Amino acid sequence: MWEAVARLMRVCDGKSMSPTSAAPPVVLIAAPQEHSLGSVLKDTRYSAAVQVHTGTLALAWAPDLRPDTIILDADLPDMTGIDACRLLHNDLRIGHNVPILILATDKPTPEQRVTALRAGAWDFLPFPLDPDELSLKLQTFVHAKRSIDLALADAAVDSGSGLHSRPALARRARELGALMTRRHGGLACVVFDLDPDPADPQAGRLLVQTARVSDVVGTLGPTEFAMLAPATDHTGVLKLVHRAAAALRGTVGGAAPEATLRVGYDAVANLTYSPIDPVALLARAAAAVRNGKPEPDAPWVRRFEGNAPAGQDTWPLARASGGVPVLDKRRGTP
Repeated sequence: MWEAVARLMRVCDGKSMSPTSAAPPVVLIAAPQEHSLGSVLKDTRYSAAVQVHTGTLALAWAPDLRPDTIILDADLPDMTGIDACRLLHNDLRIGHNVPILILATDKPTPEQRVTALRAGAWDFLPFPLDPDELSLKLQTFVHAKRSIDLALADAAVDSGSGLHSRPALARRARELGALMTRRHGGLACVVFDLDPDPADPQAGRLLVQTARVSDVVGTLGPTEFAMLAPATDHTGVLKLVHRAAAALRGTVGGAAPEATLRVGYDAVANLTYSPIDPVALLARAAAAVRNGKPEPDAPWVRRFEGNAPAGQDTWPLARASGGVPVLDKRRGTP
């Protein structure tokens, strides 16, 4: 079973696929055993879908599988499908362009639909499912996701500001991570969260101008920006942050940084000796903006502290019926 999943991950890793690509679609399903979709999908082109039984496992596996579509049962054993959807939707390693569908036995109420849409869900699926209907729906969502991927790839860098898009940031993070690993170098990820009202459109451009030639700057939202800084340790990050804060002061009316700017960061001094997915490093920096440890001399700057984000653990596969690999809940060797 593991070999099948590994093949899926190799096919999807780093490749730009056309909407009609022959590469097999990658579908991640999180549902309890009684809602298994194995028999429904076994005679379709989605028979290689990966199914887990908890939201926690879906969060752990999604960044590595890079699915074309995710299906979440409304009532998972450890969390609701909408809660899992919200966490997946906000994970920088997954992206907002992955369709997430909620599997429900009962027709959702208007309030449930609104809550699901706000959490990032694309649609609801009724259970039990008709195989032909499910196959057509998945075809539509996979096509949409791959079309968005192509469009984002064509617009990876904004020509006016020089800012990278979210997918481009993830791609460049992995490229810089690979380079620094070969050179025994470090990598720092910094997230700037501005609080001007309204947002100054010049902020991103100023960050790009402040960055070194080797740095990569991208946008995470209207007032949130990220910077990838190769060959930079924790000390270097603080110098970089203060330089950027001085440049941004004009966009917030000259106010002090602590009044209008929050910064989160994480850095690894040597990626060869402390390997980590560079996109996970970026996710840590984003988390540190609100939950990190404040720097003593600059409390508006926070350093990530805590365990690795979900997805860094390896989970074994158990045998599955119906052609759909099912991931075991236990760690260890199968």
